[in-house]
Amino acid sequence: MVCKSPVRGKLSEFDAGAPLHRSPRRPEPCIEEAPRVASARLALARAYARSGVLAGVAAVVLVLAGVGTAIIDQTAGAAVTGLRDRVAAAAGADGAVRWEIRRSTDPEAQAEAGAAVLDRTLPAETIEWERSAESAPVPIAAATDAADGIDTAAGSEPDGTDDSPETRLVLLADPAIAERARLVEGVWPDAASADEASAVVPTAVHQGAADALGLAIGDTIELVDRRLQIVGTWLPDDARAPSWFGEPLVATGSADGAAGPFLVDEPALDGLPVAVRVRWTATPIIDALTPDTARELTGDFARTAPALAAQPGIGEDGLSRLGGLPATIDAATAGLDAVRAITPLPLLLLAAAGIAALGRLGTLLAGARRGETVLLRARGAATRQLVGWQAGEAAAVGAPAAVLGAAAGELGLLLLRPGEPRSLAIAAAVAAASVLVAVVLLAASAWGEARRPVTRSTGDDSGRGTRAAALGGTILVAVAAAVSLWQFRLYGSPLVRTADGGTAVDPLAVLAPVLVLLALALGALACTPFVSRLLERVASARPGLVPSLPLRQLARRAPMFAAASFTAMLGVAGIVLTAAVAGSWQRFDADAAALATGGEVRVVGAADPAAAAEAAAALPEVVVEPVVRREIRVGPETATLVATGLDLLPQVAPGLPDDVQDAIGAIEAADASLLPVAIDERLSAGTSAGPGDRISLRLGSADGTIDARVAAVVQAVPGAGEFGVLADRAELDAAVTEAGARTPSADELWIGAADPNAVVAAFDRERPGGAVALARDASSTASLVAPAITALWLGAIGALAAALAALIALAAALGSSRRGEVLVLRALGAPAAMQGRARFAELAAAVGTAIVLGAAIGAVAAWATAAELARAAVPGAPAALAPAIVLDWWPLLAALGAFALATAAVALVAARAVTVAAGRPGREEVR
Repeated sequence: MVCKSPVRGKLSEFDAGAPLHRSPRRPEPCIEEAPRVASARLALARAYARSGVLAGVAAVVLVLAGVGTAIIDQTAGAAVTGLRDRVAAAAGADGAVRWEIRRSTDPEAQAEAGAAVLDRTLPAETIEWERSAESAPVPIAAATDAADGIDTAAGSEPDGTDDSPETRLVLLADPAIAERARLVEGVWPDAASADEASAVVPTAVHQGAADALGLAIGDTIELVDRRLQIVGTWLPDDARAPSWFGEPLVATGSADGAAGPFLVDEPALDGLPVAVRVRWTATPIIDALTPDTARELTGDFARTAPALAAQPGIGEDGLSRLGGLPATIDAATAGLDAVRAITPLPLLLLAAAGIAALGRLGTLLAGARRGETVLLRARGAATRQLVGWQAGEAAAVGAPAAVLGAAAGELGLLLLRPGEPRSLAIAAAVAAASVLVAVVLLAASAWGEARRPVTRSTGDDSGRGTRAAALGGTILVAVAAAVSLWQFRLYGSPLVRTADGGTAVDPLAVLAPVLVLLALALGALACTPFVSRLLERVASARPGLVPSLPLRQLARRAPMFAAASFTAMLGVAGIVLTAAVAGSWQRFDADAAALATGGEVRVVGAADPAAAAEAAAALPEVVVEPVVRREIRVGPETATLVATGLDLLPQVAPGLPDDVQDAIGAIEAADASLLPVAIDERLSAGTSAGPGDRISLRLGSADGTIDARVAAVVQAVPGAGEFGVLADRAELDAAVTEAGARTPSADELWIGAADPNAVVAAFDRERPGGAVALARDASSTASLVAPAITALWLGAIGALAAALAALIALAAALGSSRRGEVLVLRALGAPAAMQGRARFAELAAAVGTAIVLGAAIGAVAAWATAAELARAAVPGAPAALAPAIVLDWWPLLAALGAFALATAAVALVAARAVTVAAGRPGREEVR
């Protein structure tokens, strides 16, 4: 047989062809090469032997793919839905933008010029516009009843006297009115034929105007130079629709002494003795809006007015832009920008917990296979082969789990949030990333174990290198957390201002909450072995195996228990931080909305305040309080005075911040020799006035000045914005009367109601006095931020689920690697039940300690970051309003309780398995 030298690989001297004149040397031994390690069967056997740990890997990948898909897709879909809902909720002029100019003598050329500009500057995919023309109020000469031919002067009494103001009509030419209004009776004027084609202009009149003027179909109205004939009556489908621009005349049929609108064909506006203005009204296509297209629209609006002004043929007389749609879009996109302060947090939390769990499971798997790895290496297995096997195992169990998790995440979103846009590409990307992370981490752990020497000294197994690397990693994470937290506190949030005035997420500051959690969890994990040894020494002095044996196992098998302890600490800390952020945001958002709106319902813009107050008082289960809101001067500052009945303020405006409630008591208890008021902190700083100081309130040139005394200083005055003054309305009237000034009238109404939305709906239907009702929901950020908070809860719960999967894998690994210990203890006389209790005590002590430490870590992270995150999520809040750290207790207790019960169940199942194994008769000892 031809053998190769084990050293040189050359033929032996006894082989053919060796020189005969040399003295023969002793033949070198013939060493056979180790047979190639069988791949497929051995790989399957290895995987089956560690199926418990691999099942844990599959569970973690399932959680990462499912929860990650739900978080990303839900956040993206909720951003689009929230933006659309916010813009769609804008009523009247707040939901549209309008360009107006005097109608030219060549209206067709003017219309073509306007259309050319709008078609060029406004994208047809996201915005639609309509042209209309409206006259100023036209004096009415007389109305004629077609039935009996009797002329009656508008506003005349039966005796012929006229004691009412002159009635004026508003004429409207709007070709698209049929799309947003309905006929009550008759026909539209473009479908009518006049009785006298040369002299009569057919018109359809608003039903409210017809009722007010006593007009019916067939009646004629004499204007100065033409006659109108009523051919129809109409009502708007929704007077609050942005396309109507919030015009009181459209809502009620009369406003400011004018009646109408009277719909006519545009040629009927030629030659009127009053001004006629052309309007181009643009409204968004809600279903086409996205955050990116909405931001582009604001720039398009800004470019349109200069383009119209420069367009030949458009006219040169007073082009103006009206409407609040740009501000509405800016507010909505600012809310979306604020949400970006929170949206990375659930992903970072889930990723940190998932990577930690997979990394620890990889270490656990490599440690459990240490003996067989040494054996396989000695039998000729290559490092590449061992790494490939473990990577293949990760891919084999991870790929189906990832597909199942992503599908479950998408299905859950379809069931819980129907109607939102979904993306299969997101699900596929998250699933692939989850599998890739699992493959890389398990392959890395296998590579690290396979690279260790086959023949090892005592120092190789001492773990000093591993502990040094862990300590270095902990220090590195701690330094990164400190720098990130410093950046976070410096900016006050993860959001920073960009050079163009926008906002961007700072990549370092946004990591602060999760890095703080990681650093504290790693620090606690580094300390647990020392604590375990101390407890072991204490327990060893007590008789019996329990608790001495469980604590000794915790101390000696610290690397194995670290897999579950670290992920449990991180998951519990994440759920505590989430509860703090959610609770703080809810409280801060409620306070900010209460301060912005004042009452539960705020009624503004009433042309007839008395009619609005009467209509509000007629509603069921409401408390109505008139409010005086005036701009005043206090020293060098311009401020807003809010005066209302302070005794009813808690009823019409429940939920105001505590300092406002205290200020109400201070005003009521103050000496009435001077008007007692409360001022906000910014006005106090600007005027150097504090409680007890005397200040002067200049109400205006016609209303004089009154003296007041500061009774309290609050963070912000409800309904005033910045620089606010709060006073009792009755005391203000008395002070103004005493000063000889004019008593201010109420500008708005604050209403407390059992159902605020019903009050808003009633005002929307009736529009008494042309008033507009606003609920606190309109000032809340809940529609935009609530999905991000939900995603944060999902991320925290996903982290707890990853921790539970790691615990299950740990219990399985302990069960398979410590079978011999169970039999030895049985041979030494340890009862089976006691062995089960010892195993339960091990797991319960490890997880219980992790829960306590995790709660403490979460509390520290919440103290450092929760208030800033809550403020960042409410961009319109007053600067002086400070968020308080509040826990959302019920979800927190539910999540922690469920996690504790699940871990207890895992520990009980593991203990039961040990008890059964220790009590099974007839087993031989493992050799």
